[in-house]
Amino acid sequence: MNRAPILRRGGFTLVELLVVIAIIGVLVALLLPAVQAAREAGRRMTCQNHIRQWNLAMQNMHDATGSLPEPNRNNPRRNWVVYTWPYVENQSVAIAYDEKQPFHEPPNTIQNTFDGVYAKTAPIYYCPSDRPGAMWKGDPYWRARGNYVINWGSFKVKHEETLEAMESSGKRVALAPFGWKNLVDPISRLTDFSEFTDGTSNTMLLSEIAFPNADEDYDIRGDMLNDGNPCTQYMTINTPNASVADVSRFVPPTGSPSQPFDPDDPPYTNIGGDFGHKAARSRHAGGVIVAFADGSVRMILDGVTPAVWQAMGSMNGEEVIAE
Repeated sequence: MNRAPILRRGGFTLVELLVVIAIIGVLVALLLPAVQAAREAGRRMTCQNHIRQWNLAMQNMHDATGSLPEPNRNNPRRNWVVYTWPYVENQSVAIAYDEKQPFHEPPNTIQNTFDGVYAKTAPIYYCPSDRPGAMWKGDPYWRARGNYVINWGSFKVKHEETLEAMESSGKRVALAPFGWKNLVDPISRLTDFSEFTDGTSNTMLLSEIAFPNADEDYDIRGDMLNDGNPCTQYMTINTPNASVADVSRFVPPTGSPSQPFDPDDPPYTNIGGDFGHKAARSRHAGGVIVAFADGSVRMILDGVTPAVWQAMGSMNGEEVIAE
């Protein structure tokens, strides 16, 4: 009985393997950007949720106390984050914090260790697109960094003129939700929503700041727990992610072994005195996340005009913001 011969197919030829590999490479090249975009969209949503929690904490504190949190206090040293801890389900840290001591003394900070209260991190401190878990190690008072900062408006930390002098000269002064009473001396102004004559939906409370590349960098951006200046606030002097350098007296002009300066960090420069300011910055492509006083959270694009950005930074400037 004759049987048909069995045809046996050999393995892939080298050419066929190369074709398959090329096809896989093309598919990966096509899919990878989509996967990366989806991951970034997820990170941005998480960031929005974090800043929304800070916003809600401020709303709840306002309902409970009649005002937004005090931005900074000199004696003893602390800032708005400490006041909002109980409202962001961080009660254990609030209880452990010794409010009679400044932030840089035990138990609040224990030098050169992460054992102090200020070194206790929380997920809502961080934007996942930046460096979650980032810490400040630029001096012996090690503490957690954070990406979320309060709106200081179009004023430097220490303005060149007092509020009284500006008003006496006939200047129209548009105040931000947070700042000094007279714009110069470090005495905080407490603000309530009745002062938001521009409307709470038009006024920013919080935005983002981008961390430096290393914990040891002596770069106060993201030093959210520090009452020093300008650590815990952003200004609307420049638009989001501006190429113009931020300014702080805390940055050594060229850096040093004990206070390194990383040229790959976002643009920064050094000045004397307290006339510092910094722009809102993020690791998101194209803009920053902003929390508004009505409780809403939005992405504001880098291309926003300076006039609109500064108008959103004031609570009583009577500006008209184009939709």
